[in-house]
Amino acid sequence: MGEVAILIPAYNPDEKLLALLPKLRERFSRIVLVDDGSTSGRDIFPKAEKFVEKILVHERNRGKGVALKTGLRYIGDSADVVTADADGQHTPDDIARVAEALQTHRGGLVLGVRAFTGKVPLRSRFGNFWTRWLFFLMTRLMIRDTQTGLRGIPSSLVNHIASIPGERYEYEMAMLADARRHDEKPLQIPIETVYIEENATSHFNPLLDTIRIYRSLIHFCLSSIIGFVLDNAVFTLVIWGLAGHPTLLRRYDIALAFILARLVSANFNYLYNKFVVFKKRVKRNTGHSYLKYWALVLAIALCGYVFTTAFSFLLDAKGFAITIVKIVVETFLFFLSYYIQRRFVFRSRKRKHVAK
Repeated sequence: MGEVAILIPAYNPDEKLLALLPKLRERFSRIVLVDDGSTSGRDIFPKAEKFVEKILVHERNRGKGVALKTGLRYIGDSADVVTADADGQHTPDDIARVAEALQTHRGGLVLGVRAFTGKVPLRSRFGNFWTRWLFFLMTRLMIRDTQTGLRGIPSSLVNHIASIPGERYEYEMAMLADARRHDEKPLQIPIETVYIEENATSHFNPLLDTIRIYRSLIHFCLSSIIGFVLDNAVFTLVIWGLAGHPTLLRRYDIALAFILARLVSANFNYLYNKFVVFKKRVKRNTGHSYLKYWALVLAIALCGYVFTTAFSFLLDAKGFAITIVKIVVETFLFFLSYYIQRRFVFRSRKRKHVAK
């Protein structure tokens, strides 16, 4: 096995970390520990010194993402890196399996993924289910355990991954999203599912950290909700206003309602998405992104119009029932729009990374 460094970020650790380190030391010569501003359990670190190569210290708690990047920058490209949690949830055998897989999987991440079967805390089962599918909709990568802290990083990717933005748990999600750019998709290795005291020692806040992880999607949902209200209000008013004109064909009144509704809602959505949702991804070329946005709007509107009209005819929908049909159709177009805007309309200007 080539040289592998084990990186463990720790915040307020307990005896479980001391139980893990000697077993890891038997297998790995390089272990790097990051004290992320611990306020309790500080007596653990002096005891850990004899088992580790280096203890890196943050004077205050800066978040798991920063702690991981501190360790990655220290190790650099001198070795492959396996990250593990300090709470005893990753067994030495599983850590070794991930390290071994790095010897042949050189173009991407290696992930130790839990099966989530048997007695699993509800917040862990629920959180993984939703993050797994939301992540898939956003990236087209199906990661069975998006919250795993057991990850193998080949040496060629260490410096790049250390440069990914993020401070807390959202950094780990950003690392997975970045995997789309690697030469190989993440290799997922089943590991033992270990929960100690119902996962009570986890510092992951299901509400706050989920908001951080999916901040852009949450803002996008808010933008879409407001745009949805504007769009359907205008659409319904126009349909009702044209209801007294029996000579106007159905496809024309729906088309006119679509056009007027979309003019109002789309301009609001563009401004909100540019300056709030994706503000860190687009710094200039407003005109260029505006044209791409409107091309997407027209494509989505055309799809919405075609399917709404078709189902309205098939169901003989009239009046407000047409609005219900439209709502159902555009629900399916929602995630498609987010994906295209994130990847193409408001995409980052950063150069694409390719592992060497």
